[in-house]
Amino acid sequence: MDKFIFLHIKKRYVRNVLLKSVAEAGIGIMEIMDADDMTVKLDAYGDSIVLFVTEIVNENIPVVNDVVGRIRSRYPSVPVLALVYKDTYEIVNTAIKLGIKDILFLTENSENYVKAIQNKMIKYYDIINRQEKGTDLSGLVKENISIKESLNLELKRAIRGNYSVSFILAHLTGHEPEVVKSIINTSKKYIRDTDKLFLMDEDTFIAVFPFVEKANVPLLEEKFRKAFKIESKNIGIHKKFCMYGATFPNDGDNLDELLNRLERGISNMLAIASIQTPLNSLTVSDIENYKKKINQYKKFF
Repeated sequence: MDKFIFLHIKKRYVRNVLLKSVAEAGIGIMEIMDADDMTVKLDAYGDSIVLFVTEIVNENIPVVNDVVGRIRSRYPSVPVLALVYKDTYEIVNTAIKLGIKDILFLTENSENYVKAIQNKMIKYYDIINRQEKGTDLSGLVKENISIKESLNLELKRAIRGNYSVSFILAHLTGHEPEVVKSIINTSKKYIRDTDKLFLMDEDTFIAVFPFVEKANVPLLEEKFRKAFKIESKNIGIHKKFCMYGATFPNDGDNLDELLNRLERGISNMLAIASIQTPLNSLTVSDIENYKKKINQYKKFF
């Protein structure tokens, strides 16, 4: 298995529910006993961790502080899910101080545990599977002949007319299926009739802007960010909206060269977007880990 969910759960019934759910999802499981055990397993499997699930009770708050602190320092981009059984000030405050943004409150009625846990985990499985699938733009273009022909046509017109044409690739994760379409529809209010938007899949779209020079690409990107903000209410905690632009003739004189530049740009941005701490606080080891992530993303593009 190349993906692991780390579990730091002592309550036997809850642990069993999680073990069964994760196993059925086809994801590896790594159980954590304490902070030292966490360090050992991060050394061995840290590059493969996709989610950390812990529980917070009054008795284990010091341990949770230590365990979560270690994963945050080593892999700050890994999401953390906390299970709590009582919403007391101490427990909630512990989660807030640790930067845990996703908390699942399990009531005293254990009959609801299975459904509540499974519903929560399904959302993570979907995100994990999306990350594994990645965004193979070159494959998407090849599969959709009409899009490739349209992109080529716009480039040929620019070559014949001796003018610039800019392309922007946008990729969104952590969202509902219809969000990208909504962003496209909203963005159409900000662009010209001569500009074109193509939906590659439910996560990705590419836009073409004739007569737009490279210096003006950031202005176009800002229009898409405005549309993204409008849809933010429909986007989950793991949202990432990454964009990258390429312009003819500055960045290439053929479609494949321009698309390759867009692909590399998005892959690097996805890795950079996963950094959740100030860059000047990263250690040499942290920086090396993010370099590895960038290389891992390249296989998807």
